[in-house]
Amino acid sequence: MVRAITFDAFGTVIDEGQDVLIGIAREICQAHRPSLRPDALLATWDRYLYSGADSEPFWTLSELTQESLGKAFRDHRIEADPRPYVESLESLWRQATAFPEVPRVLEALDGIPRAIVSDADHAFLEGILKSNRLRFDAVITSESVRAYKPRPQVFQAALKVLRASPAEVVHVGDSLNEDVAGASRVGMRTVWVNRADVHLTAADPKPDAAVRDLAGLPDTIEGVLDQASTAPENPKERQPRPSAYRVK
Repeated sequence: MVRAITFDAFGTVIDEGQDVLIGIAREICQAHRPSLRPDALLATWDRYLYSGADSEPFWTLSELTQESLGKAFRDHRIEADPRPYVESLESLWRQATAFPEVPRVLEALDGIPRAIVSDADHAFLEGILKSNRLRFDAVITSESVRAYKPRPQVFQAALKVLRASPAEVVHVGDSLNEDVAGASRVGMRTVWVNRADVHLTAADPKPDAAVRDLAGLPDTIEGVLDQASTAPENPKERQPRPSAYRVK
């Protein structure tokens, strides 16, 4: 029996827009380095983004974003203040909307406790959920826990708030490393949201089920639990391979 469901936020429930980041990178290049390809700048920015994620003291996602863009500027010899661009990015993300199927899926799952588990700053995410009129019983963020996925503290915090054991909770997310691997490590079942129709390789973390979007989630969750009740756990099969981090 499912006691609770946890959801990743961006890319799973909230559509942050695929072109937002590249649009900011394009704006920077046009203003400061027209010869630099926006995708090259974005790749450098992404590489630095979580290099400080495990640092002490804890850095919020907003702080990490600004610091990483500053490092990317230095690498590409861009003499500019990264703060206005980070503020512009965050302003655009605040306008993000839920994927079309989300309201009816949450309605279909009404009555099952649910939480958001996200690598986001708390007030920032709360504002987006409120503007989209999305209700969750708990919102667990990297800022509130002082740790980023796939570290276990994030998922353990959700389990504590939901008062459920890992085996009773299904985590739903679009990242193989942050969501599937992270939740699996603490014993939760996982559903991978594969909106980009990515093909799994033998080395990828293995979800218990996969969906193209959230529309079929209610039926899929029941199937995951049926599978869990008939198949014994094999810890060796649930050891994931680390992969690239991304904003979640």
